Amino acid sequence: MKPRDKDVLSAFFEPGSVAVFGSLKDMAGLGYGAIKNMLSFGFKGSIYPVNPGYEEVLGLKAYPYLSEVAAPVELAVVITPPATVPEIIEQCALKGVKAAVVVSENFAEANEQGAQLQQHLVDIARRSSIRIIGPNTVGTLNTANGLLTIPYMIGYENIHRGGIAYCSQSGLAAAQCQPLEERAYPISKMCDFGNKCDVNEADMLNYLRDDPETKVIAMHLEDVKDGRRFMEAARRASACKPLLLYKTGRSEAGARASASHTGSLMGDDRVYDSAFKQAGAIRVDTWQEFWDIPKVFAYREPPRGNRIAIISHSGGAGVAAADAAVEAGLDVTELSPETIEKLISLLPRNSGNPVDMGPVLAASADPLSTQEEILAAVLADARVDCATIILYAGVMAPMQPLADMFERLMQHVSKPVTIWVYGTKLFLVEETSRQLEARGLPTYIDIETAVKALGVAAGYAGRVKPGVWGGAKLYPLSCPAQIEQSDYRDNNNQHDDNSRGGESAF
Repeated sequence: MKPRDKDVLSAFFEPGSVAVFGSLKDMAGLGYGAIKNMLSFGFKGSIYPVNPGYEEVLGLKAYPYLSEVAAPVELAVVITPPATVPEIIEQCALKGVKAAVVVSENFAEANEQGAQLQQHLVDIARRSSIRIIGPNTVGTLNTANGLLTIPYMIGYENIHRGGIAYCSQSGLAAAQCQPLEERAYPISKMCDFGNKCDVNEADMLNYLRDDPETKVIAMHLEDVKDGRRFMEAARRASACKPLLLYKTGRSEAGARASASHTGSLMGDDRVYDSAFKQAGAIRVDTWQEFWDIPKVFAYREPPRGNRIAIISHSGGAGVAAADAAVEAGLDVTELSPETIEKLISLLPRNSGNPVDMGPVLAASADPLSTQEEILAAVLADARVDCATIILYAGVMAPMQPLADMFERLMQHVSKPVTIWVYGTKLFLVEETSRQLEARGLPTYIDIETAVKALGVAAGYAGRVKPGVWGGAKLYPLSCPAQIEQSDYRDNNNQHDDNSRGGESAF
C-alpha cells in the first residue's frame, strides 16, 4: 500500500483530531451523542464540535465554522441534514481533512434526488484528497484508542480489546445495536460501510490486511462494488489472515430489501459463493456465525489437523457434538491407549471419545480436581488436535473456581478449545461464559457453532504455515511482502464511482 493511501485510511481509525458537525443539544443531538461516546470510551485525541449555535459542549469549546479551528483536523464526523453535507465536505477539503464519516441519511438509498446529492459528494472526493465512509453510516470504532463515531446512545462504556475486525454494510453490526460489553467479543476495529459512495470493502480489506491489531477479519456484505478489485484484495487478505464473509441478500426478497436499505443491487448468489471460494475467504451462513466463529481465530494457534476430542458433562450433548463434528469435516478421533488407560482410572463407565464426565463428577468428592485431571489427559493426547468442551453451570456450580481452573489448565495447552455452557439459570450460563471468555476461551451459544468453529479453523489452517495464531505473526503460504501500487487507488483523482450502487460486481 502506498504510504499516503495508508495514512488516509488510518485517519478513519487513528486520528489525532476529530471535528464533529451536528446538533449539540444534549443527548437529543446526534453531534452531542458522538462527542459523548468518544469521551466516555476514552478517546485521547482532540475533539472540535462545529456548530454556530453553541459556544461549548461537554467542556469542549465549540466553533461556528471549521475554518476557525486553528489546529489541523484529520477526521470529520458529519451528522447534518443531507442538503448541507456537500458544503461541509468542501470545507473539510479546504481545511486538509483526510477523512470524513457521513452519518447523514436520505441519499442514494432514499430516492433519485438523494442519489444525485450523493454523486455530488463523490465529485468533491475525486477532486480533493479527502476520503468518505458513508453516507448512511455510523462509521468506525477502534478499541485501541477509544475512537467511535457512533452518535446514538450505547448504554455501556467498555468494549473488549482483541484481534477481530468486524465490518458491515449495516449499522446493525455496531456498538449501539450489539451487546459488545457483555458478549466480550475480542474486537480490534469496526466499520459500517453505509452506502459505500467512496470507501468500500476492498479498501477496508487492504487496510486491515496490514493492521497489526487485527488477526482475523469478519465482513458482512450485501453487495460488492468492484468485483475484480475485491477479489484481489480478498486473496491477499485471506493469504495473511482468516477472512470470514457473511453475504446477505441471497434471496429475491432479501435483494429487494437491500436495494431499499443501502441502494445496493444484488447478483446471483451462486456466483458470489464461487468468487468467495476462489479468493480463499470463508463463508459463514448465519448472523450468529458472523459474530461467533471468528473468536476461534483470536486466541490460540491453529489445530495441526482435524482430529477433535469432545469432553462433556452430558452424554447426550456429546453425541450431538459428534454429529456436528462430522458435518464440520472433523474426525472424532480414537484416543491413544495411554489416554484411555488414564481415563479408565477416572471414568470406569466411559473411556471413549466423546468423554462423558457427568456421572463421575456428580459422585466425586472433589469434582473440580477430577475434571481438571480428565481435561488435562485428553488435551495432552497426541491424537487430539482440538477440543470442544461442554460444561454445566448450575446453581451449585463453583463458577469462579471453574474459570480459574481453566485458566490454569490452558497455560499448558496450545491446542484450540471451544466451549458450550448449559444450565438451569440463564444468568449463570452467561456469567460462566463471560468468565471463560475473559480468560481467552471462546464460548458459544449452541453446540453446533462451538464445533463448527473448530472445523473452520482446521480448514483454514491447512492453507497456512505454522505460526502464532492470534499473535503478532501468522505465516501464510503466499503473503506478498509488498503490494503492487496498481492495486490501490490514487487518492487525488481515481476514486471509484460507487455513488449510485450500480450493477452488482458479480
